[in-house]
Amino acid sequence: MLELLVILLVTAAFAGALYLLSYGGLNGPVDWLMHTDTHGRRDRNRVALTFDDGPDPLRTPALLDALAELDAKATFFLVGSAVDANPELCRRMVAEGHELGNHTYTHRYLPLARTRMVEKELRATDRAIERATGIVPNLARPPWGGRTPKTVRAFTRLAKRLVLWDVNSFDWKGKPPAEVVSRVMERAKPGSIILMHEARVGGEMTIEAVRLLIPALRARGFELVTVSGAVT
Repeated sequence: MLELLVILLVTAAFAGALYLLSYGGLNGPVDWLMHTDTHGRRDRNRVALTFDDGPDPLRTPALLDALAELDAKATFFLVGSAVDANPELCRRMVAEGHELGNHTYTHRYLPLARTRMVEKELRATDRAIERATGIVPNLARPPWGGRTPKTVRAFTRLAKRLVLWDVNSFDWKGKPPAEVVSRVMERAKPGSIILMHEARVGGEMTIEAVRLLIPALRARGFELVTVSGAVT
């Protein structure tokens, strides 16, 4: 029994270590060797707001309203199945000057998928976004930032620029908007790519945080740009 417990603990520790090595919030050898984008240029006072997992019919319209009121552009990493269900929201994003990125079709954890399946997920999402907007995005972000060398190669074969982040708002934890803003402001620096989420239970907190965050970033002297505006 003791031996079995030890095996289970070692296996769990090994799996946890592999997850951390693949998690997008931790910059590591995969990123250094394969040139993923964890942030933009550090020599310009620009930051990029990014929103994952949409479009969401309940929350995306209010988020777009807030961005329009604040005259701010963002980058949306879209899930293909949600795009097919809500194409009009994608068209609105493009019409209002936002940038679109590929976030796979089913939001699966890619390090556990075969390379062929990774490409299938990306291609399906490209088709969904193109049907909705006429655009094929060149940016992509794996769910949870999960990437391995084989994942990155799959993105590269499809001419995708793999975008991660260097500031995680942790808005998905449901903290009050002021706490989300405080966390981002403590970590934001020139070139930062800020991770937020538009499609989740409690997403209204994110929208309120955005209303507070954008003026705070501007007061610090940051210009709000899309990911492409930050990295090029």
